[in-house]
Amino acid sequence: MPGIFISRGMTLSVPVGGMVVGTGAEEFVIKSLTLQIRFDVCPTWIELSLNHTARSIDAKNHRDKIWAAGNEEAKAPALEREFEHSMQAMMAAAIAIDAFYAVLAQHVYLPPSVLANWRTKRTSRYAQVTEVIRRAFKLKPSGTAGLRQNLKEIYRTRDLAVHPSGKIEIPVHHPELDLGVEWRFAYFRSSNAVLVNETATWIIWELCKKGAPQNSDIQDYISKLSERLDQIFPNGHPFDTQTTNNKAAS
Repeated sequence: MPGIFISRGMTLSVPVGGMVVGTGAEEFVIKSLTLQIRFDVCPTWIELSLNHTARSIDAKNHRDKIWAAGNEEAKAPALEREFEHSMQAMMAAAIAIDAFYAVLAQHVYLPPSVLANWRTKRTSRYAQVTEVIRRAFKLKPSGTAGLRQNLKEIYRTRDLAVHPSGKIEIPVHHPELDLGVEWRFAYFRSSNAVLVNETATWIIWELCKKGAPQNSDIQDYISKLSERLDQIFPNGHPFDTQTTNNKAAS
């Protein structure tokens, strides 16, 4: 190929044996060079989650107006728009975690016995992700337990979206509308999208900013990712802002 395009978010490396230099009179001549590149999609999915979360909030506000006005014909479309953006926001947040995990997994040693046990017991995705992150950042038991619970809920919402049920089921109570709706409209609503988005991005933010990486490869990765997070959250993560405000109020 005539060349390689390198852009923001890409990692460039030379694999073992990927560069051959000349010998003797040619010792400073590169005779062949093999490059490897990787584009980190974690920030991409974070931004997609943020965008859809913002749209879900707008859709929720529009839904409130429509329902308050009693416009029967517009009620369903308004509710559906909130559902659509909320579902996409929650899925994107989970995929951001998945993308983060995928890079970490390349730099974490997992004993063959652990991998075999996962296959035998068909260990859930959230449990596998928790274990890789635990090893990558040497998390303590209390931190691991909290991470595991948060990831369980994040992946549960993702699974509800990507593995939709075709069953006819009883209506679920929508706490904001105070009536029964098809379960998707209750689960995939703006308030839940905000919570899932902020929790997922907070996990990544905290590990990049305050985590104790197991090795230099992980440190290098989170240093680069941290720079992208600063661009995505120029005023800091919302949870950081809330914590600061709560301290100031007390």
